Amino acid sequence: MRRQTSPQPGAQLDLFHPFPKTPQWTHLPQEVRQETVRLLAQLLRQHRRGLFTVVHEPEVRDE
Repeated sequence: MRRQTSPQPGAQLDLFHPFPKTPQWTHLPQEVRQETVRLLAQLLRQHRRGLFTVVHEPEVRDE
């Protein structure tokens, strides 16, 4: 039975490398910020519509 060896002996896994930096809102281009706000507003409206229909749906009984 052959042993599997690491391609680079002594190389360690990248388990604890630092996370990539999160971009700051103020450093994003104006177009990106506007599109992000537009998409978030759309998401919130869709979510609210979904909640509204769930609250006002007639109750279904299995009796």
